[in-house]
Amino acid sequence: NKMTAWEPVYEDASDLVARFPIIAAFIYNLKYKGDKQTPIDPKLDMGANFAHMIGQSEQYKDVARMYFILHSDH
Repeated sequence: NKMTAWEPVYEDASDLVARFPIIAAFIYNLKYKGDKQTPIDPKLDMGANFAHMIGQSEQYKDVARMYFILHSDH
């Protein structure tokens, strides 16, 4: 059915977008931190969690939040 064919694709795309910060943090840590990976903190939002995973300060967590909010509409 053409009316519902997009639903699985939308679900897969949403899953991939949700994993981008984890993949980006992994690559950053692999390149700049000697492969020292930091696990996800489930109490943090996406921007703060990205900053946490790359080992940045508390102030950077606010910057990451703002960045993800400003660029989420693109």
